Amino acid sequence: MEKNKRIVWVDYAKVLCIFFVALVHTPIYRPVYDVLCAFIIPMFFFLSGYFFSYDRYPDYWAFLKRRVRQLLVPYFSLAIIAYVFWFFVGRHYGNDAELDISWYSPLVATIMGWGKEMVQSVPLWFVMALFTLEIIFWPIGRYVKNSYILLLLFVAFGYVEVYYVDVKLPFYINHALVGLILYFSGMLFHRINYKRLYSYILLPVGAIALWIAVFNNEHVTFLIEKFGNYWYFLLGGLGGIAMIIAICNILADVIGDLAFVRYIGKNTIVICGLHLVMFTLIKGIMVYILNIPLTVLDNSVVPCLIMGAVSIVFCLPVIYVLEKYFPYLLGRIKS
Repeated sequence: MEKNKRIVWVDYAKVLCIFFVALVHTPIYRPVYDVLCAFIIPMFFFLSGYFFSYDRYPDYWAFLKRRVRQLLVPYFSLAIIAYVFWFFVGRHYGNDAELDISWYSPLVATIMGWGKEMVQSVPLWFVMALFTLEIIFWPIGRYVKNSYILLLLFVAFGYVEVYYVDVKLPFYINHALVGLILYFSGMLFHRINYKRLYSYILLPVGAIALWIAVFNNEHVTFLIEKFGNYWYFLLGGLGGIAMIIAICNILADVIGDLAFVRYIGKNTIVICGLHLVMFTLIKGIMVYILNIPLTVLDNSVVPCLIMGAVSIVFCLPVIYVLEKYFPYLLGRIKS
């Protein structure tokens, strides 16, 4: 199901997962939070690997230049936009108002890849982590031809990083080492002749694997490298990936290609960078205009679902302005 060179199920997957990203930054019901965190970041690494091939990127320096434009340019652009909002508005309200954060700390964190200190937009950490992963992956994958050896190598990289590396490396090198196996899994999956019928098998199998992993493992937080048991982490991540692939293939079959889904899927990086800014605006509207206490969100499901969806809707005008007038900030060439 391809149209205009976009793969329909992938667009559904991107939309679903960026919505989940927004959800995990709300005070949603804890069991839902645990399940989502088990596979969201693995899914995004997987999807990134799905589109990689050496036929498309045969030259390392050309690939590096392209990914600087596609990843680092929007990373810094969105981080600066979020920083300006945080500096003038965000740090004066809510939890940030109670923290002693210097004006320059988020900027240093943005450059160095210190996600937790990048308070203006923590979720952007993934963008730099993906860039770091890809510049590590390209030469290894290029010169180690055997897929089985690569698979074992990347599993080993993740295992060693989770259990034996205690040093916090800059630019999310630690996270990249764990993400390599997920990225390579996406690359391998692209080679499979996937048939829609497989979705009805993959869906329950993936859901069961995800449930087993979440039930037996501690809460997974990729940002702070909290993985618990490495094997359960992989089981939960791959199980969730399988489940999302199945769901999104079914959606692509039943609903088909929707322009709105395609549009959101193309702009997940903006939503990643700015949905927390929109959360601040939404909370302001709730408290100061609608007189709705923020406690309605605590450990809830429906209110948090609404907040997550509204944050994406609030991002749409920003996406429109950036695409129309400042596409270079998103790493795109103005047509």
